[in-house]
Amino acid sequence: MSVNDLIALCPLLLSIGGNAIAIVLWYVNSEKRKYGLERDFLHLKRNYEQINSNLLAILYELDNRFDRVKRDILEVKSNLSLSTKRKNEEY
Repeated sequence: MSVNDLIALCPLLLSIGGNAIAIVLWYVNSEKRKYGLERDFLHLKRNYEQINSNLLAILYELDNRFDRVKRDILEVKSNLSLSTKRKNEEY
C-alpha cells in the first residue's frame, strides 16, 4: 500500500468508526428512554392505585359516619315523638 492509499483509508475508517459509535449511542439512549417511560408509567399506575384505595377508604368512612348520623337522627326523632306524646297526655 502506498502512502496515498493509507491517507485515503484513514478518513474512511474514522467515518465508519464514528458511525458505529453513533449507532451504539443511539441504541443506548433509546433503551434508556424506553426504561424511563416504563418507569414513569409504573409510577403513574401505582399512584392511581393509591388514590383509588384512599378514595375507597374515605367513602367507607363517610358511609359509616352517615350511618351513625342516621341512627342519631332516628334516636332524636324517637325522643321528640315520645316527649310530644307525654306532653299531649299531660294536657
